[in-house]
Amino acid sequence: MDYFETDPQIDAKKVALFGVSRLGKTVLWTGTRDQRFGMVIASCSGEGGAALSRRLYGETIDHMTHPTRYFYQFAGNWRNYKDDPSKSPVDAHMLISLMAPRPLLLQTGDTDKWSDPKGEFLAAVAAAPVYELLGKKSLETDIYPAPGVPILNDLGYFRHSGGHGAMPSDYEIFIRFMKTHFDIF
Repeated sequence: MDYFETDPQIDAKKVALFGVSRLGKTVLWTGTRDQRFGMVIASCSGEGGAALSRRLYGETIDHMTHPTRYFYQFAGNWRNYKDDPSKSPVDAHMLISLMAPRPLLLQTGDTDKWSDPKGEFLAAVAAAPVYELLGKKSLETDIYPAPGVPILNDLGYFRHSGGHGAMPSDYEIFIRFMKTHFDIF
């Protein structure tokens, strides 16, 4: 982004971050820490990203922080909540809330149980009051949408029929989301 701000051919206010899986987590965290990014599209970010840890569904804190897995990617004290995530003072909806008022699209696959698509949706529902407080459109529903039915408000959600990752057909949804919120094309 430092470079984009210096290039006259780039509108630095219209830069979107996109990442899948581990990089879905990364773009969420980057977007919350650096508000120069105008939008985030996080695909299948799951545990440590958009999915609620308290659901104990799919990938869990225990799996993510296990000494033989990905412990080095997270603060060591996160492991303290591996047995009871409800004791943690934070959860994914708070991370999502930190993106407000900027556009955020959570994208996932309906068979990707490891990333917990419903937990990602529920976290977005729980983040709605922050988007609304800032005058932005949240999901405006707590009814879990069917696969293939996008919600493209300022806080968006889309679940394709299929597994982990972004499919070629998802890019049409991403472009619609960018066009809507960046007023481009």
